[in-house]
Amino acid sequence: MAKSPVEFSIAVLCYRAEAEIIPFVENLHKIMSLFRFEWELILVANFWPGSSDRTPEICQRLAARLLRVRVLAEPKQGAMGWDMRRGLDACRGKYIGVIDGDGQFPVEAIFSCFAKIRSDDFDMVKTYRVERQDGVYRRLISIAYNWLFHLFFRGSVMLRDVNSKPKIMRREAYEKMTLQSNDWFIDAELILNCINLNLRIYEIPVEFHSLGARKSFVKPGAILEFLRHMIDYRRRWSPQAGKSK
Repeated sequence: MAKSPVEFSIAVLCYRAEAEIIPFVENLHKIMSLFRFEWELILVANFWPGSSDRTPEICQRLAARLLRVRVLAEPKQGAMGWDMRRGLDACRGKYIGVIDGDGQFPVEAIFSCFAKIRSDDFDMVKTYRVERQDGVYRRLISIAYNWLFHLFFRGSVMLRDVNSKPKIMRREAYEKMTLQSNDWFIDAELILNCINLNLRIYEIPVEFHSLGARKSFVKPGAILEFLRHMIDYRRRWSPQAGKSK
């Protein structure tokens, strides 16, 4: 198979962002245009059939006027985890990554992570949140997530923040992973695959912004759902090779 000329691909999760995705993508595109190599943005705008979500249409308009932007707009067969897997699979770069498109993570974090993984010997570079502007509820949820994760998976204790993005990986590392999650557990599953495969992870501090007027998709039962996933994963956890999706 011919080698892809794309050096870096980043999948942007756009679910139900609608017009709010426009300034985020425009800013990201403007900064990435400074790169002197081939890159691409994948706007993941998957939708539930019958919904009134205008995100796919808005993303298509962005792609029509911005170079190196592609849109993935498919009828959804799962929640956030399914979107992330589809987006990462669509990435063609030597380095691939994912970030939420809601603007809570600064786009500059992508470049800090990319510079680190490109210059050093790591398989994944991600962020951890040192300052959060998203309220007490979300902070408490995150503390509980990470505490439970470290309790269940001792190999994760060196990591500060399981769910933080962007996450940027070498393609060969991603191709070794087995990802199955269709929901919020996908971030944890990525980290667990890295631990299972003895991949090297590096974390960079980042400030986490407020969602503004937009409501969070994280529900009160999220911790119980996360706990259920961890119990299930712990039962079947073992080092795996190859990739099945």
